[in-house]
This record gives sequence, structure tokens and C-alpha cells, in this order.
Amino acid sequence: MSEVIKIKVNEIVPNRSQPRLDFYDETIESLAESIKENGLLQPITVRRIDDHYELVAGERRYRAHMYLGKEEIDAIVKEMSDDESATLSLIENIQRENLNAVEQAMAMERIMEKENITQDKLAERLGYKQSTVANKLRLLKLPDYVKNAISRGTITERHARALLKVPAENLENVFMTITNRNYTVSKTEEYIKELLDKDHHTKGVSNNAQIAINTLKQAYEMCRKSGIDADFNITEYADNVKITIKIKK
Repeated sequence: MSEVIKIKVNEIVPNRSQPRLDFYDETIESLAESIKENGLLQPITVRRIDDHYELVAGERRYRAHMYLGKEEIDAIVKEMSDDESATLSLIENIQRENLNAVEQAMAMERIMEKENITQDKLAERLGYKQSTVANKLRLLKLPDYVKNAISRGTITERHARALLKVPAENLENVFMTITNRNYTVSKTEEYIKELLDKDHHTKGVSNNAQIAINTLKQAYEMCRKSGIDADFNITEYADNVKITIKIKK
């Protein structure tokens, strides 16, 4: 078992690869009160760099100690590389500190780039399925206003995954609709499916039936130019287009 030692709080600097972006004061204050009453149940993890220590795991516990004005904190000192430190910080945060989905995705991407590893390898380290890692990383393709909404808790990760299916030109309108109407995940998925089905249907008409429509229109116009009294009508249904040409006897 690793040895736990006392380290001065002012000798510790935050982890440069800290995946957590938002630290809410009320959660730090709540943790500080718990530490004040019960003590620190889990030591932080640090590594030695020159004349100071860099935090590897336990950012909130470290901040809670600073909030309390404590001079020392229980810590475990480990030797590790920058990449190992970044990976351990990510794992610790995911397992204990509940990173939001965007923070997780950004940290995953950063580690994959630094260590030049695949999604499969990262998933193995984190104890995840490869599909879980892939789904997290796809969130980074979304615009900032969507990612900010995830971070704030305005929408969930599942809302965001549904939004990934929406074409870029329609995304902002769909996003505003589901947030303004407080759609649940299931309602959001249903709403987007209806939009995509409608869009697919419209595109189907323009791509697959337009040649036939144009050909019949030309025939209709030729009839009209020849002095034939005729009517041309198009009716669109869910899976077909009905074209009616009426010619008077």
C-alpha cells in the first residue's frame, strides 16, 4: 500500500491536464464541511516536480482544504510521466468526481492525442466499451452553444446525441425548440425523427420523382399549346406522388 504523507497545501499546483472545467463553489463548500466534520477519508495523489508537487487526483479535496485554510493535506506521492498523470486524472475524475460529458470527451481526446492511442485502447484503460468512448467523442462535433448547454445541465448527453443527427443548417432551430419547450429525451428523439422523416420524404420527391414530374408537365404544356383544354394537379402522399392530368372531351 502506498504511504500517505502530509504535504503543505501551498506546495501543490493544479494538474495541467485537469479534465474538470467547472468547479461549483457550493459543492466545494459542502465537501469542506464534510472534511471539517469527518476528516479527509481519501488522500489526494500528487507527483513530485522540481521543488513542488503537481496534483494528479483529488482536485475538489485539494480546493476544499484551501477553502478551510488548512496548511497541510494527506497525500500519496507517485512517480509518473505527464501522460500517466493525465490518464490517472481523467480516470479519477470519471470514477469519483462526475465530469460532465463534454469534459470527459475533451479529456479523452487530449489523452488520445498525447499518447497516440486508439479509442479501443483508451476504452480498455477506462473500463468502457469502445462505443461509449466513440459516443463521447462525437459530442465534440457539436457547436459551442450545445456543448455549453451540456456543461450547464440544460440538456443531457442523450439530448445531445439526438442532436447529432440534425443537419447543421437546422440544428440551432431544433436546439431552441427542445430547450424552450423543455422536451424530454424521448420527446426530443421523437421530434427529430419526425423532422428527418419529413426531410427525407421531401428530398425523395425532388431526387427520385422530379424527372417524371417534369416529363408529364412538358406533356401537359404541349397539350395546352395545342389548344387542348387540360388541367394538371400534383398531390403528395407519405410514400408517393399522385399526378393527375384531366383532358376535357
